[in-house]
Amino acid sequence: MSSLAAQLAQHASLNATLLVDRSRRKPTASYLFTGKDADQHDLEAIHALGVNSLLHLISVIPALEKYEEILFSERAKETDRTLLSSEAVGELDRAIEEFLWLLSPYLMEAPTAKIIEWLVRRFRINEFNVEAMLSLFLPYHETPHFAKVVTILHFKPNSTWSFLNSYKSAAQNVPRVSLVTEMLKNQDLARFVVSLLPTAIKKGLAHHVLIAFNAATLHDFIKRSKTITEGTVAYLLPALLEPLQQRSKKLSKDAVLGSYILLASLSQKCEVSPAALKVIVGAAASCAEVVRGDQFVSSVIAICEPQPKLERLTEGTLKAILRISTIKDDLASGSTWTGSDKILAPLVKSLSHRLVDSLSLEILETLIATSTVPLSVIETLTTELLDVAAKPGCEAQNLLLARRLLSFIHQRHPILLRKVAETLSDDERKDAVEQQIISISTIGQGSLSSATQAGMDLILASSNADANVRAMAVKALVDSVAGKELSEIEDLDTVRSALISRIQDSHGAVLEALYGNHAAIKPIFASDATSYLSSLSLAMESQSKPKRDIIRLHLAFITSSFWVNADAATREEIFHNIFFPLLLYSKSRQKRANIVWEIINQDLLAGPTNILSEWLAGCTDIVAKAAAGSCDVEPVEMLNEINFDVAEKIAANLLVSDRLPIHLNSLVGKLEDARPHVKLLGYLIARSLIKKSSGQPQIEMARRFMDVLGLDELPDIDDLSQDHLTLEASEDRSLGKNVVIKPHSQKALHWLQILLLASIARIPSPSDSIIDWVSDASSASQDSAQCYVYLMRTIYQLANASSNVPILATTILQILFVSLKGDALAFLAGIWATGGKEDFKESRSIALLHAAAFLEAHILEDDGIDFQTILPTLLVALQNPDQQVCQGALECISRVRILAGRKLSSVYRFDVIYGQSDRTLQYLDQDDLKRYLDALVEHRDHFANDASYLKVFHEGNLSRAKSDKKKDADYKHRITCYLLSHINALSCEEIQNTLLKSTATITNKAKVQILLPTLQSAAEKASSAAPANSFSSTSQDLTTRLLSCFDSASAPYLNDTPVAWATFLKTIHIYFCPGAPLPAQKALAYCIEDGLFASLKQQHKIALCETLLDVGSQDLSTQSLARQVLSTILTDVPLIVHLLESLSPPGSSISPRASKRAKTTEAPEDTLPRLSLLVEILGTKSLPGSLDLIAHLLDTLSKVVQSLPQTQADVSYIEQLLMSAVESAASKINEVPNLSPSVIRLDILVEVIRVSGNPQTFHQALLLIANLARLAPESVLYNVMPVFTFMGSNVFHRDDSYSFKVVQQTIDGIVPVMVSSLKGTHSQPLDLYLAAKEFLRVFTDAANHIPRHRRNNFFGHLVGVLGSREFSAPICMLLLEKSANRVIRQTSADDVQASLSLPISVFQHGNYSQQIYTANEILSESKRIVAHIVDPNSIQPIFLEGLADGDHSASSSSILRRRAQALIIFVGYAFKPKATTTNAHEGEGSISTVITQLIELSTLPDGKSTETKVEEITEVARTSMNKLLSLMSVLDFIDAVHSMLGSGDTKVQAGALELLAKRLPDVSNKLRSEIAPMIVKILTSIKNVLATQKDGQVVINALLALRSIASTMAPGEEGPLTDLVPHVFPGQKEQSLVAPALAALSSLSVKLGPRIIPFFRTIISQSVAILRGSDPALFDDAFSILHGLLTSIPTFWGSGEVTQVVFLYMDLSSSQSKQLISALGSLSKSLAKRIPAKVLLPTLSDMWKPSQAFSPLTKVSAYFEVLARVLQFADRPTVLDHLRTTFKIFLEALDLVKVDEEAEIRVIAAFKELVVKLNESAFKPLFRRLYDWAFVEKSDDESRKVAFNHLYIGLLDFFKGLMVPYMSFLLQPFSELLTGFSSSNAHAFVLWTSVVQTLTRTLNFDDGGFWRSDKLRQISVPLAAQIDVCVKDNFTDGKSQLQDCLGALVENVTDDVLLKSINLNILMHTRSEDARVRIFALSCSDALWRANGGKLIGFAAETATFIAECGEDENDTVVKESFKLKEAVESIAGTIEGL
Repeated sequence: MSSLAAQLAQHASLNATLLVDRSRRKPTASYLFTGKDADQHDLEAIHALGVNSLLHLISVIPALEKYEEILFSERAKETDRTLLSSEAVGELDRAIEEFLWLLSPYLMEAPTAKIIEWLVRRFRINEFNVEAMLSLFLPYHETPHFAKVVTILHFKPNSTWSFLNSYKSAAQNVPRVSLVTEMLKNQDLARFVVSLLPTAIKKGLAHHVLIAFNAATLHDFIKRSKTITEGTVAYLLPALLEPLQQRSKKLSKDAVLGSYILLASLSQKCEVSPAALKVIVGAAASCAEVVRGDQFVSSVIAICEPQPKLERLTEGTLKAILRISTIKDDLASGSTWTGSDKILAPLVKSLSHRLVDSLSLEILETLIATSTVPLSVIETLTTELLDVAAKPGCEAQNLLLARRLLSFIHQRHPILLRKVAETLSDDERKDAVEQQIISISTIGQGSLSSATQAGMDLILASSNADANVRAMAVKALVDSVAGKELSEIEDLDTVRSALISRIQDSHGAVLEALYGNHAAIKPIFASDATSYLSSLSLAMESQSKPKRDIIRLHLAFITSSFWVNADAATREEIFHNIFFPLLLYSKSRQKRANIVWEIINQDLLAGPTNILSEWLAGCTDIVAKAAAGSCDVEPVEMLNEINFDVAEKIAANLLVSDRLPIHLNSLVGKLEDARPHVKLLGYLIARSLIKKSSGQPQIEMARRFMDVLGLDELPDIDDLSQDHLTLEASEDRSLGKNVVIKPHSQKALHWLQILLLASIARIPSPSDSIIDWVSDASSASQDSAQCYVYLMRTIYQLANASSNVPILATTILQILFVSLKGDALAFLAGIWATGGKEDFKESRSIALLHAAAFLEAHILEDDGIDFQTILPTLLVALQNPDQQVCQGALECISRVRILAGRKLSSVYRFDVIYGQSDRTLQYLDQDDLKRYLDALVEHRDHFANDASYLKVFHEGNLSRAKSDKKKDADYKHRITCYLLSHINALSCEEIQNTLLKSTATITNKAKVQILLPTLQSAAEKASSAAPANSFSSTSQDLTTRLLSCFDSASAPYLNDTPVAWATFLKTIHIYFCPGAPLPAQKALAYCIEDGLFASLKQQHKIALCETLLDVGSQDLSTQSLARQVLSTILTDVPLIVHLLESLSPPGSSISPRASKRAKTTEAPEDTLPRLSLLVEILGTKSLPGSLDLIAHLLDTLSKVVQSLPQTQADVSYIEQLLMSAVESAASKINEVPNLSPSVIRLDILVEVIRVSGNPQTFHQALLLIANLARLAPESVLYNVMPVFTFMGSNVFHRDDSYSFKVVQQTIDGIVPVMVSSLKGTHSQPLDLYLAAKEFLRVFTDAANHIPRHRRNNFFGHLVGVLGSREFSAPICMLLLEKSANRVIRQTSADDVQASLSLPISVFQHGNYSQQIYTANEILSESKRIVAHIVDPNSIQPIFLEGLADGDHSASSSSILRRRAQALIIFVGYAFKPKATTTNAHEGEGSISTVITQLIELSTLPDGKSTETKVEEITEVARTSMNKLLSLMSVLDFIDAVHSMLGSGDTKVQAGALELLAKRLPDVSNKLRSEIAPMIVKILTSIKNVLATQKDGQVVINALLALRSIASTMAPGEEGPLTDLVPHVFPGQKEQSLVAPALAALSSLSVKLGPRIIPFFRTIISQSVAILRGSDPALFDDAFSILHGLLTSIPTFWGSGEVTQVVFLYMDLSSSQSKQLISALGSLSKSLAKRIPAKVLLPTLSDMWKPSQAFSPLTKVSAYFEVLARVLQFADRPTVLDHLRTTFKIFLEALDLVKVDEEAEIRVIAAFKELVVKLNESAFKPLFRRLYDWAFVEKSDDESRKVAFNHLYIGLLDFFKGLMVPYMSFLLQPFSELLTGFSSSNAHAFVLWTSVVQTLTRTLNFDDGGFWRSDKLRQISVPLAAQIDVCVKDNFTDGKSQLQDCLGALVENVTDDVLLKSINLNILMHTRSEDARVRIFALSCSDALWRANGGKLIGFAAETATFIAECGEDENDTVVKESFKLKEAVESIAGTIEGL
């Protein structure tokens, strides 16, 4: 390097980009960018990127916020970690580590990458936080992110991570295989990987990627490990248990499952102790709640299987297992796993002692019953249970439960039980065990407490595993109850339960014993017949092939005994559950069926009629006949025929039975039975029922059977066979063979279901009715025809939906179409047209294709049939959004068009297409039909692409236009009528709605005419239904579209047709009533409003309005559509007048007003609601401006007032609405007519006011009078007095917003007239005030009666109406007159403000100009009052005169004085000055006029007598003036200040200057420049004040004002300010003036700059003198003066001034005041920065000699503090110019301060600043000179060496590696010193520690360029010898320093020979005679091995020898240290035993 500074710059992190040649440095490490791209982004950009990303992530991870300050703040941006202290670095590393952990779950997110980029670029985490980075990235080791980050990480050679170097160079990610391979080699890496998940879990930061990485990596690690040592287990097992040991809320399912897998894998590899295994199982159980039970069980089995068996589980583990909800089933299913006995055996041991717990008992029962449970587990359980049962003193409950479990074991494992019992026979409990074996029972239900011992033995023996024992026990038990009544049998329930349980016994001997005595068991079974029959049914079905003799035994008992006395319900249960399942013949049950039929024939059918005879009459003959002829028929064929014949016979029996519905319900239940034979026979019977029945019963049964089938498609069978051909013949029975051959197969069931479907499809249509195929048929319909339609549609849908059996589906469809015959097309139309039925959605397009085929067939036949009847349904299909449906419809329309072109002879289903209907269909002639079809076909492309196009088509082709020819118009009319007639005839509302939708835009008078029946029907349905269902019978959409037909085109028909008009009115009544559908209402309302009403006749209009009024009056809702419609249509004045006249109450409207009248007339009850509704509508809408209407409205109001009682609530409402209507009509009259007062009778409104008791009513009347004033002004003036009288008595005191509004509007109407009159007669303000005084006093006197919170608004409004400019002043003065006494007595400003709040509000109501005018008027009144006070004989009039305030005891002058004071005080509080506007009038628009009057009032001469004195008035005038001055604008304020300074009054001057000092600093810069000319004038005044004024307060305020002016100085003020500087100095002579003078001078010294040079030295001298004084209060200003001079004129400072300041600093540096020290430091820093170095360095050099004599050395320290700052800010050439002198000072100082550590530190710090300014060529001689000074000149002076070392250490700490090469000067002296230390006895610790610390730092800071092997070898031996020195000289503090030095030495050594030498040199001290030396040597070696074990691993053997020797040392401490060393060595090299 060319210079030391360049080297420093190269190593300075923050400035590297500025000082280093980019072409030679390494590329920037970057996570986001490549090397070239990284250089393009500076630190600022990366910081911004990182901060934005951090803010983004904080919204997701709030915990990141606390790291924002340390890692992302502006301070962090300037942090260089290489310059931080070790503590700060540690804190930074901890923060980075925690921060990276928080990022780990979000590493793949983009913001995370940007944050990592910032951390890499700023904190170099890729270099200093490698392990933290790997903790973050290693779970993502197979991602590109890891491949990127590994390229920038710094890995040390031979470290844990050195294996990643190969991946780093290749920029590849690390495969898991490679990572695991390295883990197997490197235990440190394995520990690191293993610790990642536990660490994350403890921090609460485990995430899915980390969990998966942990599971996969550790699984491979365990599997690939040949053996796992105890050491590996020691760190692996706790890590695997960590996820299982968290609190339940923090458990992670994935982490738990991962630990399960890894623990199982570990268990396969190594054996763990029983205690550890218990812990593992316990941990696994404790977290089982977050996983499935089977996962836990299988995991625990896998863990325990390779391990020795556990004895028992801990109590905690057992409780945790029992908490698993599915543990019982999980244990049973887990028992199939190998090794399950390892967990089940200890589990059952523990559970056998918890038998009282129901769950434990259930688990044990389940394990016993599970066949896969290992026998060893059962054996263990048996042993434990026998032990419990045989234990003396066992509780009864435990004993009973143990026996119960043993009985279960006895049933399933009798041999095992005996084996276990034999093993216990040698035990002392032999007898007890044998006794328990004998009494074992499997009955665990019921209490046996009441049974005898013998009876209990029999019951227990009846369940014995030995059949013979059971038989004997049952026989004995039956015998024991024989001959007894039920009440005599002890414990009947238990006996019955035991006997019923034997019914299911499969051994004949047991059943023979059971049925051996019918009489004995019959009453027992009969007592619970349901349980008996249920058990018998289960026994008959559960045994796959029961023996025939067993069946015969059961049935014989039933038929011979149980059936005889059974009731009907029991017999039916016997038939349906016992006999019916056995009736069907199949190959497997032929003989069983024979037995059943034989028994039925012999025993049951012979008796009276019963359930069997109703079902099976004649069936036995069929069976017998078939059996007789069986030799000639195949067995299968015979059985099939029997089944069909029996089914048909049963069907015939049921049809003739009186209880057919009951039997049908039973049959339907059998179709849903789970037993195959029951279900199959049920289907055969159902098929026969369909075949044999007819009419409505047949359809009803078919419907029920279809509901039971519940098929979505045909059953899935073999469609390729020929079996489906048999369906074509209804009598073919061949498909029944499947039932005989395989009754349990699905095929048999499916074919029977298909047979049933085919039978239903063959049902012919009902002959007694005409079917409407296009109706809404449903399964719930009671009409047989509609039910039939639904059945056929359902079968059609099934066939179409069954794409998996196409041939079968086709067959079913053939059968269906054969049944439908010619009705097929109508049937298909019903399918495609009922669009809302989702059931048939899939069949619509297919139906259209079938229809197209049907039509195609007719085209081929050419039979002349006209198919126009199905055209409307095709139009419906055209509007379907399904394109296939639309295409199908178009195909059909095309074929109908072809047929329409031929000769037509008949119409398809003429007049019956929609069933039997009385509604006439209209038909099209052939030409119209062809034309319409042609148009449809022509637009087929539009229809295909737009489902809504039909509406557009009809609008374009059927809408009539004026230009249409008559032929075309008639055609359109006929087509419309045709479509409307079909809509009218249709019964399906959905189709009607769809067709109406397509014709919605067609306007035709025939709509209502044709659809009238439908409209009448809908209205009739709605009116006749119950209120709750009145509108549910017809869909809302259809209703809405029907009502939309009442359009304007229908008006002529309605006008001419009474029936239609009646229907319309009825519709209005129905659909405008409450609860009617809103869409229908809206549609009807729209039609009325859209032209229908306007087209009606006048009488019809009136009728409609009356109807709507009638309906609307019944609906109290304000949202009633009737009201809205009326509001819209009531626009005609004659109509409104007619309605008013018809509904008005009777009475004379022209009768004179009576003072008293009896109200005897009341309106009829039925007219009042309608009148109320009418006036409500009129009052809430805009009415036409008609005088006639207004007159009638007022007339109606008069009738209401006269005829109806005011106490009735509706009357007030009607009155208010009528007044609203009058107001609405009046507002429309724009031109004021010349009316007489009688036209608009306001006396009616006055009458309303007089008689009404409702506030709202008379309020409204008042407002109406005000609004009618413009129409009838004379009438208003005539009635004004009554109005005001009423207001005063009723309204004024009210506290509500509306009353207040009424008052305001009344004032608005009346007051302007009075004001106009007053202004016309009085032009002068005072004359106007005096004339209006009494009028205004009316309002001001009433102020206290107005609610307080409304006063301000009231008077503000009043002033606004009167005129703010003219009347604001008199109103304020009148208000002040009443409160003057109170105001002048109040001392608190808040109290005064409160008292004046009302007049202030009035004052501020006007604009600023008006406020000035008002203030001037008030002050003029004050001056007039003062004139009267001074001269009582004055004749000048005043406004406020008299004794209005009520104080009669005071004199007139006192009263006037108080009023004058109050007025002046008021101006001060009320007036808020603003900036004077440029257009203000002189004398009234400027604040100066107000100030002038106040000055006049404040300078009045005091009176000569008590009556004439005005001192109080002048005082309040001054106060008010000060208030105004403090609030006024800057320009006005400065102008006023200047005026006040010229007044000559010292008080005024003092106040003005004080205000100026306070307010001027707040002036903005812009305004400050504008007022500069005025400030110059003020400065002149201040100069005069300072020169002439003797009043101290004035001078102080002048100085303070001067400071404010100087601190805000503007251009142009410099000269006047400079002139004032000399006037400031004299002020310092008086003590009270020193502080303000200094304050002024501090500002002047900064702002005046060079202009202050003439006074420069004087100011400095006086400031320094003040700082040396004793008044701290003056110090701040003195420092400010010095700082200001340094800032403003630094170049004028000379040696003398600098010397004064520096000596001041040196003298005061020892002060105890922290504030003073801080100020001195700031002053010295400013001195060093501001004054050129060429002045400072010579000056400081001259000061050094006198400074050396200072004692103590604190002043020397202060000197070098200043010198350090000077050198820091000095430029390099100046430093080099004065280098010799400066260096000489340092040499002398080092000799001087070597006895003072603090002074030495200051000198070294200053020397570092000097070195920074030097290059290498300049510094090297200095260093050599220093070396000579320390080691050559006085070689025996140790203090010089110490000082030199300290200096060198300081340089090393600052410059780091740059200073290491200079060690070449010191290597030899240091070696000699160290050798000398080891050879002599007395040493100076300070020198020794300085040498060791110097060596340590050079070793640490070296980058390999200096400390090479030769130099290290030179220093190693003497350094190792210092071990003895430390001990010998008792250098306790030096031991750690020596260890650090030795560690640094070893760290730098790369030569193994040298390493060995160092190791031996240290270890040889372990053989010292001094035990302390041995201990310290072992400690040093231990430290080296722990820090650098990887380097010393090759010397483990020789180290082991010394360890062994020390291990046998007689000193215990030596032995302990040897053990520590051994541990350190073994942690690196493994065990050293035997080395």
